[in-house]
Amino acid sequence: MPIDPLVLELLEEVEAGKTPEEACADHPGLLEEVRARLERVGRVCDELDALFPEPAESLRRLSVSRPSFTPDIPGHAIESVLGRGGMGVVYKARNLRLNRPVAVKMMLNAGYAGPPELARFLREAEALAAVVHPNIVRIYEVGDVDGLPFFTMEYVEGETLAERLGGVPITAERASALLEILAGAMQAAHAAGIVHRDLKPANVLMTGDGVPRITDFGLAWRHDTGVALTRTGVRVGTPSYMAPEQAAGHSLAFGPATDIYSLGAILYEALTGRPPFRAATGAETERQVIHDDPVPPKRLNSRVPRDLETICLTCLNKDPRLRYADADALARDLSCFRRGEAIAARPEGGLGRLARRIRRRPAFSAAFVAVLILVTTVILGGLWFLSERLATEHAAEVDIREMVRALERSAWPEAHTALERARGRLGSLGASGRSRALLDRGDLELKLVSRLDAIRLNRVHTVGGVFNTLPSVREYRSAFEEAGLGSPGERPEVVAGRVRASSVRKALVAMLDDWALHAVDNEDEKDWALAVARQSDDHPTGWSQRARDRATWKDRAKLASVLKDAPVADASIPLLLALEEQWNVLGQDSSPFLRRILREHPEDFWVNLRAADVLREKNEFAESARYYQAALAIRPGTALVYNNLAMVLSGAGHREEAVELHHLALRLDPDSAPYHHNLANTLLALERPKEALEHARLAARYFPAVAKVRWLFGRCLEANGSRDEAIREYRRAVELGPAGTFAQADLRTALIRERRFGEAHSAWKQSLADSPSGHDEWYGYAELCLFLGRHEDYRNTRRALLARFGTSDDPIVAERAARACLISPDSEAGLRTAVALGKRAWEADRAAYPGPFPFFQFLRGLADYREGRFDRSIALMEGEASGVLGPAPGLVRSMALHRIGREADAREALATALKSHDWSEDRIRDQDDWIVHILRREALGLIRPDDPGALSRSGADGIRPAP
Repeated sequence: MPIDPLVLELLEEVEAGKTPEEACADHPGLLEEVRARLERVGRVCDELDALFPEPAESLRRLSVSRPSFTPDIPGHAIESVLGRGGMGVVYKARNLRLNRPVAVKMMLNAGYAGPPELARFLREAEALAAVVHPNIVRIYEVGDVDGLPFFTMEYVEGETLAERLGGVPITAERASALLEILAGAMQAAHAAGIVHRDLKPANVLMTGDGVPRITDFGLAWRHDTGVALTRTGVRVGTPSYMAPEQAAGHSLAFGPATDIYSLGAILYEALTGRPPFRAATGAETERQVIHDDPVPPKRLNSRVPRDLETICLTCLNKDPRLRYADADALARDLSCFRRGEAIAARPEGGLGRLARRIRRRPAFSAAFVAVLILVTTVILGGLWFLSERLATEHAAEVDIREMVRALERSAWPEAHTALERARGRLGSLGASGRSRALLDRGDLELKLVSRLDAIRLNRVHTVGGVFNTLPSVREYRSAFEEAGLGSPGERPEVVAGRVRASSVRKALVAMLDDWALHAVDNEDEKDWALAVARQSDDHPTGWSQRARDRATWKDRAKLASVLKDAPVADASIPLLLALEEQWNVLGQDSSPFLRRILREHPEDFWVNLRAADVLREKNEFAESARYYQAALAIRPGTALVYNNLAMVLSGAGHREEAVELHHLALRLDPDSAPYHHNLANTLLALERPKEALEHARLAARYFPAVAKVRWLFGRCLEANGSRDEAIREYRRAVELGPAGTFAQADLRTALIRERRFGEAHSAWKQSLADSPSGHDEWYGYAELCLFLGRHEDYRNTRRALLARFGTSDDPIVAERAARACLISPDSEAGLRTAVALGKRAWEADRAAYPGPFPFFQFLRGLADYREGRFDRSIALMEGEASGVLGPAPGLVRSMALHRIGREADAREALATALKSHDWSEDRIRDQDDWIVHILRREALGLIRPDDPGALSRSGADGIRPAP
């Protein structure tokens, strides 16, 4: 899900020193998102710094400033932090003497502040102290703690007007009542000689019962003395709410009219849900404030009464002299409107201004002259209107061309802004056919390239570790067809002509290169996409033609030559990356070529993302994280980058921090199955099974046919105690295939835990049908077969173990395979092979295998018993081997004693072994338990063959060999 492009600007404003509330004043709906992202990234940054010593500056800049201490202010108890700014922090505190809540604003970086900054901080306190009004926050005390200046003021419980509005218009009655109160408050401030200069919804606090309180006089100006806090010519305020004279930096023009303009901007937002001017950057917003007229509120909200619109536009007049004379006059007009009485302000337009000039003529002017002037005025007005229309349409066309250039650079925020600017220009006068066609085309092309970008991002996703390429190919095909560009099967030269005619040709050719790379199941479609891309290139070269030849992509030597000759600095980046990925597909190391691309294009998002992905796959987490951070700096709103950076942290063992980034990715794209899957995996590793299950269930709902997704869902179910459901999910994963041994192993383990040994045997046997090469897949199966009495399966497995692992040099593998074969050898040849294999284990260096060595000794004693060396077997089973595998050494010892004729000792040893172990059915869990039960049966049958009830009396007879 694409992120709002304005989020990038908001983050940049926070980086420049604004609070999130100040940055989001024009976009209150994004405030919570910006806050959450800054907090989460801030918490992760410290861990990233520790893990990766030189993190990208982008994440460091985005981290939230955190004071390192809680100040000790005499007579006050600090309770919490309300907000932070560039140099200060606002605390909620309690005045201990009066037992009332207060807000404490403290300048934390006073040691680094110059005289202007200190003066500004103290001037705010002076401004608040100079004004006494129930709708202006009151100041209580000014002081200094350890060189840190502070002042306490009235604490207002509630939210800001920006949060209250939330980008949604309110009724005319509520808006007019609110502004009447604010105008009355500002009249009191102006009477005290104070001009606020930063009035905006974020600086209006709303109490629980809806009473507004104006705050934050940090930019205040004393218009009675001319004393300000900023240098002459410096712009102050928030662009969307500042008066034109503020935007132009004309500080000498500051006065009450400046605040009246800001009150008009607040009224405009209350009526329309947006400020009168808002662009992608602060500079562009200031340009609009100075030169453009606001769109009349009624055009944005048809329910706005005409008189209230007139009041609003009077406040927003470019000329301060034509605004209300003072805030009291504004309040009176708002009161008249609310009472249904005539207002003093009058709407003004081009013809209105001309009419005023005529009315200023002497009364005795001849009627003919008046008519002539009127006719001339109408003609001139028509010509003026026509010229204005042409100029506006020309400006809109320039905006659309700017949008196209931004699209070619993949600069989505700039493209959106340019299109909206063009739409705003043409919407104010009604576009001609040509202009409307340009606007509609620009809109369609922006939607198309945004869609293609989203497809490419989704293609980079992995679902359960598998790249999800097929859906992206289908999406590319659909987008191409719906845009009227063509479809596979149509002649490439015809489709290429349409692509060349598009304003976003570069983006389309890039998409075709990526399309060709991933059309792996349709060679004809791959060839078609490459042919269209080849013929769509306006500046083809011999190299680009070779690079887009399917024969090159399939031939290792040809592709190597293309990579060697690649003009990396000038070639299409998507084509370069497609070639790099194809080289990787052919099993070659693409890192050197990728490094070449990085050297030439270090600021490209896709290049950094690809480098990070490659390094993550190699478990080079530190380097991978740096490239993800670079990609994040280029496109902060990309959920995929947060997700992948979280995977890096998780892989490096920093899972708690990874969870924060996973949640941030899901906040940006809540319906992403891969993000839910990855978060579930991390939470499960953190032993937070309930949370993991919630996300695993969502992932399985979105991707029910992906084996690893079902497998993880099963693991989460099992971790939450739902074993039957878990077994069903494991079976589904096995049926889907690619999960392979992961699901098979968990399926049989779950069945064994439930003591469903027959089902476990069937599932295990099925998984071994493909003859896996790893010993772990075989470990325990032979023992289970013998335990269940599946003697034919046991014999087949024993032969398979000796064939696959009979020459293994790994002592652990040798011990396990040999032990499985020696439990019940079937022939002299098989016995000799098993003993030879076991010898590699018990002759291993004890120092290298201190833990497994007693098991090696048990194996040696078992081998001696099978080969008839009973005395040595007894000695070994009484030594180190006696401490492993429970009663198994005692059982082998009892049989060896019986073989040498020491019958009484044999029976005593057998009885001791039987009494030392809990033989109940619910204690049987794994191959070690199966071994001791197998040996028990053998010992009882050998030593006490005449006592058929011995098995039952020994502890448990619930598990019996299958017939």
